[in-house]
Amino acid sequence: NGKDQRPICIVMGNEERGISDKMRELADETFYLPMCGFAESFNLSVATAITLAYMSAVSGRGGVVSDDDDNSDGGISDSIKGPLRPGDLYPQELECLKLKGVLNSLAQKRVGKAALKREGIVLPNSFYNN
Repeated sequence: NGKDQRPICIVMGNEERGISDKMRELADETFYLPMCGFAESFNLSVATAITLAYMSAVSGRGGVVSDDDDNSDGGISDSIKGPLRPGDLYPQELECLKLKGVLNSLAQKRVGKAALKREGIVLPNSFYNN
């Protein structure tokens, strides 16, 4: 299915208002996370983590969980690939993300910038602000 090969964008709404009507109108698909128990809603970080964990698990199995699957045990459809796949980034994009992660993990951001500068590596300020 060619649809599975397209880039995806997940828009998460807030607890109170969800996503805008315009965003919902433009979306190819929408979903909600079912709740059980006494909680009224997941906070945004929890909802995002659940969503990405599910998508990653489904992608790792090479399919999606489907109620109308031919398997009687509610199994996995092997003909549909999940949306998360390794290798979607160019190598330089991956290295850039790793570097940003390392720099952002430093308690003092200027230390990383100074260390790079000592090695003759000067990055634009926008690199540090994203």
